[in-house]
Amino acid sequence: MLRFFAKLERSRSFVLLIFCALLLIGLIAFYIPNDPLGPGAGLTRSSEGDTVIAKVGSQEITLREYASTLSSMLSTFGRGNSVPLSIARSIGYDKQALDQLISSRLVTDQGRELNLTGTDREVGDMVKRNFVNEQGVFIGKDEYLRRIKLNGQDVEEYESSLRNEITARKVRDFLTSTTQVSDRDVEEKYKNDNTKVEVVYVTVDLEKIRSKFNPTEQELRSYYDAHKDEFKATEPTRKVEYIFIPTKEVAKIVPVTEEELKKEYESRKQYEKRASIIKLNVLANADESTVSAKINDLARQVRGSKDMPAKDFATVAKGNSSDPSAKSGGDIGWIKKEPNKTSQWRQRVYTSDLKVGDIDGPFRDGSSWYLMKVTEQREVPFAQMRDTLNATVQNNKAYKAANDLAQKTYEKWTEHKDIRKAAEEAAKEIKVTADSLLKTTPYFKNGDAQKDLGDSSSQANNPAFDDATSTLAKSEIGEKVSIPGGFAIPRVADILDKGAALSFEQARNQVENKYRQEKEPNLAQARAQEILNQSKSVEDFERLVKAEGFEVKSDTNFNTYSFPGAAQGGLQAGVQARSALMALKEGEAAKTPIKVGASYLIFVSKKRTEADLSKLPQEREGVRQSILSERQGLAYDAFTKAARKRYEDQGKIKIYQDRIDKFFKTAEAAQQQ
Repeated sequence: MLRFFAKLERSRSFVLLIFCALLLIGLIAFYIPNDPLGPGAGLTRSSEGDTVIAKVGSQEITLREYASTLSSMLSTFGRGNSVPLSIARSIGYDKQALDQLISSRLVTDQGRELNLTGTDREVGDMVKRNFVNEQGVFIGKDEYLRRIKLNGQDVEEYESSLRNEITARKVRDFLTSTTQVSDRDVEEKYKNDNTKVEVVYVTVDLEKIRSKFNPTEQELRSYYDAHKDEFKATEPTRKVEYIFIPTKEVAKIVPVTEEELKKEYESRKQYEKRASIIKLNVLANADESTVSAKINDLARQVRGSKDMPAKDFATVAKGNSSDPSAKSGGDIGWIKKEPNKTSQWRQRVYTSDLKVGDIDGPFRDGSSWYLMKVTEQREVPFAQMRDTLNATVQNNKAYKAANDLAQKTYEKWTEHKDIRKAAEEAAKEIKVTADSLLKTTPYFKNGDAQKDLGDSSSQANNPAFDDATSTLAKSEIGEKVSIPGGFAIPRVADILDKGAALSFEQARNQVENKYRQEKEPNLAQARAQEILNQSKSVEDFERLVKAEGFEVKSDTNFNTYSFPGAAQGGLQAGVQARSALMALKEGEAAKTPIKVGASYLIFVSKKRTEADLSKLPQEREGVRQSILSERQGLAYDAFTKAARKRYEDQGKIKIYQDRIDKFFKTAEAAQQQ
């Protein structure tokens, strides 16, 4: 590659204006930030970064590449805020980063086999396009090399990444070279993209349905009789009686003073911000480039530059924003900080840590582009925080008081050896009956789901309760343990030895668990289908879903609905949902539920506005290219999935998990310092 540049004219020496490296997702970003978001900080200059963590055919993936890819993903996820690596692993980003790199290596390896690897000349051409001066002329070899090294990158590795990108593009072109788009396809897509369908929808999830699924005793007995041989104590199986100390009852006797509230307010004083926005809507796919160009132009106007003073944000908003706030200069008022809703665009004033005067964007949310400016900041008034402060102080005090009462009850029980007497003393303190504190579990073994443990009404396993009771002998009293809604002081009432056959009464909990495991997977789909079958109008649909306790939402063409990523089938689900929606008449419900992740999407068309076909001729070529790009993407995805399966079957993908685990252990320790 450097020999190629030796042939270039050496007389150019202009100041670098544009530095743009176009990389595919999953290819390497060789500069790793030296901050908490960069789990591999320092690897760019360390031999440790050369550690191979995976092999794909003849291609290797290094720790440096993996750390860089992960860092980039976390930076996007955290919007510039530090993200603990433990959280990254819990949400699967560690695997996603590796999958991206494996996919890119698959394409590179396949490109080599197909003789489609990027050439030196192609790499050189890309470099010349990326490194130009104000006149659009290549800056020269020496300046190029200086800029690469200035960014802490290795020239050879950088050019290798460009070669991989070129190879990927050539493989994509090879795979999709025969893809055709008919005039009928163009017309159908134009109709779908420009027909507006207002949709009313609900996401049917299993948890909502599960709570209403209550098998009868006869159903459970019949299931037990048909599977009796399966119900044996595969490991020691126990029944536990316990005294329950409910936190909510303790909270009723715990006073909260004004002094405590003010002290809490001072210790966790919060600020809220006021903002103004400029909003531009994308009404149709054909408008995308126009709207994008306009929002970027407005961004330049309100930010200004050394040659152009910034324009007043409110004035620009009044003249350009499509939001109702435009008449007040884009002012949307004070924005409350909501930690559980960080994905909402308004929360960007907090997640991006914007200061007064800062302008954020342009950013996209749904079918709209935004610019947002923070105009004021103030302390959240005490009165506004009072309810939250009261709940926090009371919960903290109640938890401590419940913990203390549970310890006291444990000591009384072990002293008197009388469960009722211990329960009566505890009940007297919190002004409830002793019977309400005395509870008994069904027979269970470690890992079994239990219903009604503590104050929970759901069917779930509680590992802490399992651990606290698994080592107890029969009649032994255990120390307090936290369970849903409070604390339990347990005693093992009975233990069945391993291998013992279980009667229905002894096996009932396991019978219900197994029966639910067989029946529940189809519950959500079945109920979703029932609702669709019974919905003859929008009113029918809304009545039925509200009766089930579901939240009714509305949208247009599912433009703002958040489908999951391609790996979870989100791309296919989105295509299915929009296709089904476009086929509906006004007031008509979908024929079948659309599976989205572990839930089912059901909907009804509320209003249709048909596309204006008179505008199709001037849009035809753009629509054709859009279809072609979409089909090429699907073909490319199918190719990479098939290639990965083939490589896995042939043992050509090797992952060194121990090296990845060592990296995380070291990086997490460093992040906690």
